[in-house]
Amino acid sequence: MIQRETAARIWECYREIETAEKLLEDMAELKDRYRNDPHAQHLKDAFGRGRDLQLGIPSGENSHRLFKVAPRLAESIIYAHIASKKAELVEANEQARIELNG
Repeated sequence: MIQRETAARIWECYREIETAEKLLEDMAELKDRYRNDPHAQHLKDAFGRGRDLQLGIPSGENSHRLFKVAPRLAESIIYAHIASKKAELVEANEQARIELNG
């Protein structure tokens, strides 16, 4: 049987990949829709306000944030994150295969 930790790793990889790909889609849609207005290309928060992208640890005594992360830089980070999670998914799937055959 597949261990709970392995199943959780697989789920987390799929979730991160799906979320990152959706974020890239949303960014691309806004970029296409508002080609000549970079301010309108900002993703919207829950209240419909355009927001700059941020990168950081959101809360706690170790919280750190970078504000106004450039969209092109954010895209590169998101693509790297997707690649990393896909590599981790391959490893987790192989671990699951070993657990099933063990």
